Amino acid sequence: MSIAAVREMLQGRFRGTLVEGMPLAGFTTFRIGGPAGLLAVPKGKEDLSRLLNTVAESGSRLLVVGRGSNMLISDHGFAGVVAVLSGGLSRITRKGKYEVYVDGGCDLNRLVNWAIEMGLEGLEDLSGIPGSVGGAVRMNAGAMGSDIGERVEFVTAMKLTGGEVEAKRLKREDIGFAYHHTGLEDSDVIYGVRLRLHAGDKGVLESRRKEVMRWRRENQPLKQPSAGSVFRNPPGVSAGELIDRCGLKGMRVGEAMVCEKHANFIVNLGGASADDVYGLMMRVKAEVSRREGIELEEEIRLVGEMGEDKR
Repeated sequence: MSIAAVREMLQGRFRGTLVEGMPLAGFTTFRIGGPAGLLAVPKGKEDLSRLLNTVAESGSRLLVVGRGSNMLISDHGFAGVVAVLSGGLSRITRKGKYEVYVDGGCDLNRLVNWAIEMGLEGLEDLSGIPGSVGGAVRMNAGAMGSDIGERVEFVTAMKLTGGEVEAKRLKREDIGFAYHHTGLEDSDVIYGVRLRLHAGDKGVLESRRKEVMRWRRENQPLKQPSAGSVFRNPPGVSAGELIDRCGLKGMRVGEAMVCEKHANFIVNLGGASADDVYGLMMRVKAEVSRREGIELEEEIRLVGEMGEDKR
């Protein structure tokens, strides 16, 4: 079914935004990405359900984007439906004394700052991590020895599979939290997360947030577009250390460069294409393999055609 037909199916039923051919660069932290077949920004859970059911009925491909961090989208874009959750699924609701229910599209840093303002402890070490709450839960984002999975009670999601949409609630023990990984599937669209936090002193929490952000400013390229850590840490060593040992800081392909501050970041110098970034990733992997004998594994998600690789 054509994208125009999918849009027609949604007209009058979908309260959010629908745009054909919208470039996706503005929806990713890399500031890279070609056009979406149909960009859809749902307003709330019911809108998301309508969208997913229409996608299932039409047989269209679906890409779900929160804040667009931790992903590299092809210069050719994504020909299917791109659901952006950050626009209309961003509420934070306090449930009881220490429990919080937050929409999956909510900005993680907004949630961290809100928790500190409320005197709730448990998220301050995650300060400065880009992305949505749903994305952070999906990859179990963590820093400073802490991760968001430690705080999750359950996740509410819609699963798009076999032409049907299934609502589901997954408890923490069913999610399989591990280092930068969970057992959640790509077809699980996270629209809500319930967290349990603890009582904390607002002044102490704010001081910790400032300490974490100071460390990030000194060690990470916060002022340049990037997608966070590019490669997973192999057992016993950090990917950044391996790349640094190979002398690859500052290596460039086009307008993409291995960061001088942190070797496991690739930054967009201003006009990088997805092929620039992908080509640089492949060069880094090849050099680390040749010099260190270790095969690096991508941590960022690759969407669409990159160079010679068809994904």
